Amino acid sequence: MNQRHLSVGTRSQLFVDDYLIVNTHGLRTRLHPMTKHPQPVLRASAPWERPEVGGLWGPVHAHFDPLEQVYKLWYSSMGAYPADPPRKDPTYRCLATSPDGLNWERPDLGLFEYAGSTRNNIFTDHPDIGHGMLDCPEMAATEPPERRYKAAGWGGFDANRIAQLNVWFSPDGLRWQPFAGNPVLRGRLLDDTNSAAKLRQSPTHEGPPGSPAAKYALVTRIMVELGGWRRRCVGITTSEHDDGGDPFTHWSDPLLALAPDQLDDDMSEERLAAVKPLLLHDHPDDHHCEFYGMLLYPTSDLYLGFAWTYDVAFNLTRLGRGNEYAIVDVQLLASRDLVHWQRIGQRQPVIGRGDPDSFDSHMIFYHSLPLTVGDEWWVYYMGFNEGHAAKGCYDGTMRRQYREDVQAGRRHFPAMGLAKVRRDGFISRDAGPDGGTLTTRPLRPGGAGLEVNATVAAGGAITVAVQDEHGQPLPGFGTTDCTPLTGDSLRHRVQWGNRRGDDHWRERPVRLRFHLRAAALYGFRFTD
Repeated sequence: MNQRHLSVGTRSQLFVDDYLIVNTHGLRTRLHPMTKHPQPVLRASAPWERPEVGGLWGPVHAHFDPLEQVYKLWYSSMGAYPADPPRKDPTYRCLATSPDGLNWERPDLGLFEYAGSTRNNIFTDHPDIGHGMLDCPEMAATEPPERRYKAAGWGGFDANRIAQLNVWFSPDGLRWQPFAGNPVLRGRLLDDTNSAAKLRQSPTHEGPPGSPAAKYALVTRIMVELGGWRRRCVGITTSEHDDGGDPFTHWSDPLLALAPDQLDDDMSEERLAAVKPLLLHDHPDDHHCEFYGMLLYPTSDLYLGFAWTYDVAFNLTRLGRGNEYAIVDVQLLASRDLVHWQRIGQRQPVIGRGDPDSFDSHMIFYHSLPLTVGDEWWVYYMGFNEGHAAKGCYDGTMRRQYREDVQAGRRHFPAMGLAKVRRDGFISRDAGPDGGTLTTRPLRPGGAGLEVNATVAAGGAITVAVQDEHGQPLPGFGTTDCTPLTGDSLRHRVQWGNRRGDDHWRERPVRLRFHLRAAALYGFRFTD
């Protein structure tokens, strides 16, 4: 294994992948799926959301506005679901606000006329605005204010059936203008689902070691012939570097980042078998896995990917229609460079579908990036208790029965759910009562103290030894010198006797050796 030291500064370091670890003994790696709020936090209720026949929809963007001291949530109304007779209703893009992230209101924005009035929370009916949406106030020093908010959207096909992606800009997230040079990406393999990510947190931020120099990334859906199917896969493209290019408008060619393999297909078969009584249509010859899309979230010194895992149960070509009937949940990935991705948590859902009678029993679909609320990450997601493209499976009798079931409370229109997890808490390295150890690779600290993110059960403890790069304990900072950590904290302050650290740590690489007993270790951070 590469033992060159890694400069970590005072940035949080997570044990999501094995990049920081030289060896472990007696530990298991545990995925912590997000805990879901028991009820939807937002349902269709306004007239323009058509609560009698429709539901809410994505894409979803969540944000806390520090100036107004409110939470903001961008979402869509979906239209008739399912329509009888079939019709295509407008998709309205809307904004909701909340004082606490749980109780949401629809402010009168005065921007869009509906039924003769602008007293509503609609800001546009353009269906592609809001995909891949970013709020970038930290870039104000180098980017114009009218480009604070950015979005990437589907641009359809040109006359030669070449797919196109467009970008949009806004000063406030409500009033949007298309980029004059659209489309910014073209290609035969591109498809209509994408998301965006900030790779830097300021104009001067260079990102973690080995990360791209670009400011922004787009996660694009690309279509790949694989295993006899034309499958949805995930590609990644980055914006121009600081070489005079126009940020968020010049993009590299997408690289394939995630495609299903045989294990994905096998696990898809298992998931479909587990929900077979819920499926509207099913055919064993159609079963396979795809990735509908992925959200990219830079955190600490890595990138988390939230992949929408799409389990196909039935190909609608059997009914003379396009598309596939499928169920969807969310799995976790991690990368250090946006090129090499590791599947996290043994491909188990990090946001799983709900019980059979719940509003999210079939699909966890469009969702927000994690929003930091205290010591938690919150994710807002769209929940469905019907599979993808279910509208294509219904005849008139089935549509009428669906609406009757909704009115009787047996079915639900799509609604907004909320899922929570400990901040930096998707993966822990756990030890039982017999204990275990974890040793890091050589690190170059940026501070003279140490904080640990960990949970210690009753009767358990964590101690930390600071070693030189050859694995020898530094005098006064051995395991027996460390005051055991107990309890639960994202910021345990480590102490060795009466010392909280040493300025000499900055002068040469050090290793950390954690001893755990009845404890879960998430990560650490050197402190000033």
